[in-house]
Amino acid sequence: MAHRELAAHSASLSSAMRTAGFRSTNAAVQSGFAMAAEDLLRLLAKSLHIFGSYADGWGANLFCIDGSVAPDSDIDVTYIMTDASQQIHIHQQVADGQQAGFRRNGCEQIEPAEYEDGHVKAHVRILAPNIAFEESELMPAIDLILAHSCCRYPHIELLEPGYRTCMSDDIMRALREEVLGESPRCHAVSSAPPGLEGSRLRVSTTLLERSVMHNLTSVQGQFFILVKFLIKRVISSRVSGLKTYVGKNLLFYMLDETPAKDWNPDNLLALVQQSLDILVAMMESSDSEDVCMRHFFLRDARVFLKRDHDSKSRIVAAVRQSADNLLSDLKPFTESLPKFSVNVILLSFLSYYILSVELLECSDFSFTKHVSTMNTATELCLSIRSEAPVGSRSGRLTQLLLDVERQIPDTAQVGKAYIRAAALFKMGQLVTPELEGDPAGASLGYIRCPEDDDNSLTVASAKSLAVDKLVKTRCLGVTAANGQIVDCPKLVNEFGPVVSLIEKHLCGFKVTKQQVLLASASGSRCAKIYLNNASEYNSRSAILASRLRYLDSFRQISAETQTGRLQDAQDERGDKQGGDPDDESQDNSNDKNAQK
Repeated sequence: MAHRELAAHSASLSSAMRTAGFRSTNAAVQSGFAMAAEDLLRLLAKSLHIFGSYADGWGANLFCIDGSVAPDSDIDVTYIMTDASQQIHIHQQVADGQQAGFRRNGCEQIEPAEYEDGHVKAHVRILAPNIAFEESELMPAIDLILAHSCCRYPHIELLEPGYRTCMSDDIMRALREEVLGESPRCHAVSSAPPGLEGSRLRVSTTLLERSVMHNLTSVQGQFFILVKFLIKRVISSRVSGLKTYVGKNLLFYMLDETPAKDWNPDNLLALVQQSLDILVAMMESSDSEDVCMRHFFLRDARVFLKRDHDSKSRIVAAVRQSADNLLSDLKPFTESLPKFSVNVILLSFLSYYILSVELLECSDFSFTKHVSTMNTATELCLSIRSEAPVGSRSGRLTQLLLDVERQIPDTAQVGKAYIRAAALFKMGQLVTPELEGDPAGASLGYIRCPEDDDNSLTVASAKSLAVDKLVKTRCLGVTAANGQIVDCPKLVNEFGPVVSLIEKHLCGFKVTKQQVLLASASGSRCAKIYLNNASEYNSRSAILASRLRYLDSFRQISAETQTGRLQDAQDERGDKQGGDPDDESQDNSNDKNAQK
């Protein structure tokens, strides 16, 4: 396709994407909220971290950046096992020669693991790289990734003295702080090259990737969205083989090689086409049928195609087809973009939890009314989260919103405001700035994004906005200091006991299902109320099963852990897929249906 034809469409597409929220400020606010949510999680367990596309700010939803997570995406929550017995020690010779750092970490006397091809040789206790928590009315889908901490990063060619790159100073500064700083957060996950499953841990570069994603300009972020859409929705509909992580890896190579002046709206589609040509060249440069490309940060490592993929020649042909038919392949994307200005980040997945908390604290609100209201709220929340265009559904959405608002008492105004903001936004009727001073809390359901663009708002500043919003949501009981959440008694009391038991289980202590049930019931006010009204149901166990849905996930964790321990005892290799846990949309053998 001629460069002139692409240029004619690039500027208008970039403008439409900006209207849909694909701007650096929207991405910063979403990332800032993810960082605030991570503070909350770490009140439950200090080893929990939020990674992936939601925390990156780009790619959790391919049609807008509004704080929502698409039904076919998820939020990555990584549990990094920091116990000394679980830590991986990487030899100083493969870690940029940081001998002082190796001694600083106190592991100079410990036998380092063998490192090769982006992996360390280690006997893996837990075979599956991630555990899927299904999407619910309470939360988007979540992937729990189990990781081992590493004492340092392996060799990063990008940070070598004299290396020439087009990456911005902000990106390079953030990368150096992570790799060469006092507390590198390198970790390794249970993933291995084909044929070596169960005997390797893959070194994760997700924190380096986040350092880049948090410093993208609007056009660079738009480029990533378009490449990810093509790989996930277009090319993958024709052939099987490409992981969406390939799109992120392509972004890094393009940032490394493309001068800043070329990242402009008129050049957007030409850059996308160029990246697809690079992908073809990388696939053809390897004789291996399973290798897609070289990893950007760990140049000795390879990025593999999906398991049971189509022939590489078919995949190459499909990529070339998209490069040659870029405008037609992107037409469904362009047509799906919202036509109204997306200038807020919704906190919609908090709305269901906040409403439930407020209703439980209403002394004159009966159990029967609570169930009825939450059932209606569930239907509304699921309808809001649907990816399908509103269209003819607007009448049904309006009616559901009216039903919920009619049932909610005056003492639960914050939950009502959160749900109302999400529903109105879905219908393109966001609350106007003039109404944000409404004492009913209309503005609590979202964070308004600044109109300035391209890194005018840092993620750190955006996090402060998110923390302030959560503190003002008084029913949550959040306490903050210096822009960081330091306490949330309601959250800790509700989920702390069961998270503590699961954490012990992951560290090797024996925990029974009954212990988890008791811990859940003792900490959860919701569970207590439902148990007290057990006569309205068949049995108490049915109530526990319906309300404490994460028990199924705990049983899955238990099964994976026990499998790993059996594998330890037998010293055999497992046969589960070693995917890429940093790829939030991998063709999961551990897919979200596994929990059922």
